[in-house]
Amino acid sequence: MILNLFNDPTTLVISAIVMVFALMFHNVFQTYVARRLGDARPKLAGFDKFEPQTHLEPLGIGLLLLLGFGWPKQVPIASRNYPGRGRAEAWAWYAGPGAYLIVGFASVLIGSIFLASGSPELYRAFLVAASYAVLHAVINLFPVFPLDGAMAALAWGDMNVRNFVRRLQGYGLLGFLVVFLVLSYTGVIGFLQSFFLAIFQSIVRLLPFL
Repeated sequence: MILNLFNDPTTLVISAIVMVFALMFHNVFQTYVARRLGDARPKLAGFDKFEPQTHLEPLGIGLLLLLGFGWPKQVPIASRNYPGRGRAEAWAWYAGPGAYLIVGFASVLIGSIFLASGSPELYRAFLVAASYAVLHAVINLFPVFPLDGAMAALAWGDMNVRNFVRRLQGYGLLGFLVVFLVLSYTGVIGFLQSFFLAIFQSIVRLLPFL
């Protein structure tokens, strides 16, 4: 949880700023992808602008501080605007985890630049921020409400997949928290998180100016 960083004010502030930006960028990027796929509804609703009152959701921010995971308001993607079986709509939803991965990579890159400039404290702060961003990407891949993975599964999955997602939806926030804790304690989330961070760090090490 981000509140655990109170003994490290630099990391606390940078992680909080990066993650608030990440929550908004999640929506802005989803809106961009949706528009490219023919769905203008999110743009018309104002989700293409970095305005906190449009994107940020109080419960999502609260859980971000308490559990280290939160969410913004849901982008109003309209299923009727996507032709076919829902594949295009699923890509619009999966743009959400993609946005978090972009923020995670950018944070690793910025941190590495600070490290090369002789600022290991800022490197560590941005690396922690990157880990939170990647955490959000990983969790949003799973088909559990209110996550992007659930919406993508409803758009693209077969009847069995959609029924499974709807059963989980029936448990509400409790169902999400249980799945989140199970995935955390079994190490699934940590493994995927480390996997993506390792890829980002390997890419950054290839850059000639670092």
